[in-house]
Amino acid sequence: MPMPTIVEMKLKRSRPERFILLLEDGTEVLVAPETVVKHSLAPGVEIPEAEWLPLLAEDEIQRAKDQALRYLERRPHSRQELVRKLRQKHYNMPAIEAALTALQKVDLVNDEQFARQYVETEMLLRPVGKRLLKQKLRERGIPDAISDPLLEAVFRQHSEVDIAHRLAQKFLKRHGHREEKKRRASLVRFLQSKGFDWDVIQEVLESLSHPDTDEG
Repeated sequence: MPMPTIVEMKLKRSRPERFILLLEDGTEVLVAPETVVKHSLAPGVEIPEAEWLPLLAEDEIQRAKDQALRYLERRPHSRQELVRKLRQKHYNMPAIEAALTALQKVDLVNDEQFARQYVETEMLLRPVGKRLLKQKLRERGIPDAISDPLLEAVFRQHSEVDIAHRLAQKFLKRHGHREEKKRRASLVRFLQSKGFDWDVIQEVLESLSHPDTDEG
């Protein structure tokens, strides 16, 4: 294999920015600005064959890291979410793992922190039962070892019965025109879809059937 020689170099204005290297054999290679600076790449530069493949591997890690940072700028992500998105961008797994490990070392990828922020947001905007919340965390790659103690702590502060009761009251206001038995069956299905177990649903149904009354 002949020694790669850079014939031309153009800046591709994108987010993040990239340089396009045109090699002597007509091949075009996309590299990160960090790679250009570190290896003093410029037109006319010949790259020793022994250095070329390691340079490309190192550059792919840098580009994967840049792409991950773009995703993190938009919103928090779990490590597994970032893996999935970077795979969709056709980065190879060794580069992805190296990039995310580097970001994890500086606490930019942190599954415990992500899970805590995710649960806080969901409980504020879209309150649901523990079972559904755990499922949502699993879908985002959060292991049970992280989600279980977190959810235990959250639902010690927020009663599942209270959450289900509030959701049930809103549901009944929207469906108050329906016949009672159908409305009740629909309410049960609604609460199940929100991740509440039967014992919680049963307690809510009983409280709705026998509301407390204040006397005097």
